[in-house]
Amino acid sequence: MADQPTLGHFLPYLIKRRLRAVVWPAAGEERAVNMLLLGAGLLYGGLFGAICNSEMKPATLQGFLLGLNSVLFVSTLLVDFMPSFRAVQRPLPEHFPVSDRLNLITAFLLDFISLRRVALLFGLLLALAIAQRLRLEIGFSLLLILSATAASFNLRLLLSLGRWRHPVVVLHLLSLAVAGVWLALPNAPYHAMLGVLMALLPWVLWGVQLWWLGGFFNGRHLIAGAPDGAIRLLARLAPESKAYVLKVWVPLLVSLLFKLVLMGVCTMMELIKADGTMRTNGIFYVAFLPLLTFTYINNNLFGYLMPIIANEIQRVGLTPRILKLYFRLVVPVVLTDCVISAVLLLIFFPSSIWHLLWLLPLSVGALLSVGLWASFYHAKPVKKVKELSAMRNNTSQLMSTASVLLMVGLWFMPWWWVRVAIVVVLMASVWLLINRVRRNDGDLRRQLWRSIGA
Repeated sequence: MADQPTLGHFLPYLIKRRLRAVVWPAAGEERAVNMLLLGAGLLYGGLFGAICNSEMKPATLQGFLLGLNSVLFVSTLLVDFMPSFRAVQRPLPEHFPVSDRLNLITAFLLDFISLRRVALLFGLLLALAIAQRLRLEIGFSLLLILSATAASFNLRLLLSLGRWRHPVVVLHLLSLAVAGVWLALPNAPYHAMLGVLMALLPWVLWGVQLWWLGGFFNGRHLIAGAPDGAIRLLARLAPESKAYVLKVWVPLLVSLLFKLVLMGVCTMMELIKADGTMRTNGIFYVAFLPLLTFTYINNNLFGYLMPIIANEIQRVGLTPRILKLYFRLVVPVVLTDCVISAVLLLIFFPSSIWHLLWLLPLSVGALLSVGLWASFYHAKPVKKVKELSAMRNNTSQLMSTASVLLMVGLWFMPWWWVRVAIVVVLMASVWLLINRVRRNDGDLRRQLWRSIGA
């Protein structure tokens, strides 16, 4: 690029290079993986088109499309924020004679070209070619992917410029509120109008930001280093909370994404019978109850916090401070999971199953009790915290199985009084453990010391 006498054709050149790097990389193994992912996108697109062409009831097809569009929009909106924030950066150095606004347009176009988006767009285009009778509905799905991409870029631009208090943030919140209403009220008479606004507003705001903030897209205003904002946020946390977040953010985010995907799948399945009761289902309880974010982390909390726990035991032994540490870290995570489940249930599922909300406080009490016993008596050293395949090995298999079986029992038990009795007994059993901790029991102290690998 530096050897070019002019920059008149720099944008097509960069786009061509970016497309080649994404679709046809130089390394053979990367090329094979990319071809496999693109093939999977085309396969899903073909299946989607075949489903749309099938003799499906209009109401069922409408629900299927709504669930698919919801998953596409939310996942496209969040993919650049998880598992880590991807900052917007200048594609060309500042000594090149290219304006800040043109640099911003270039950054957006290059940012838009990713393997995931290419696979999704190719898949939907194939579905559009197969299911011509639903071209408006499939075309709307394409528009949702494009609008969610624009919304994601808009928000990341504000964060990259350090302008998260900018007035345009209010407009973004209104745009996301429109999307939330569209997702929450599929049968409303103004649903189609909201869908059009949902697809167009991010692009209007993109133009507003190009005009308002495009002139600031340079090294003077861009924040150097994407993780700085997260580091500043972590710096405000207590040391134990900081250690907890740094250790478990990957499994927490993966569990949350898995939860959202499962709930989205459940919205597309016919879980509710004609009489308003729920069919026996082995997927919904996994997504609804706070099982995923708890089992793989909080059943071995002291293993994840080994340096802090070892220092505490060495200085003062077992004291109620360790119990307070457990509840101070675990309770916010479990309650957040429950709030997400409750909101999703109230928005996407009929009122005939809202009584399941009472299972959430029961599951919190049960999981906290099992997790406390597991963290003291079945702690183990934690290895490879960022490898998802090794995540299940960071907790006791016995206690993980106990947590799952307990949630299965609470979910499928037909009598509420038995559910309440089980949770009360479990919570009462914790008092024995609390007494041992308050006495600074030597056997328990030495066992925990050895178990966490101190």
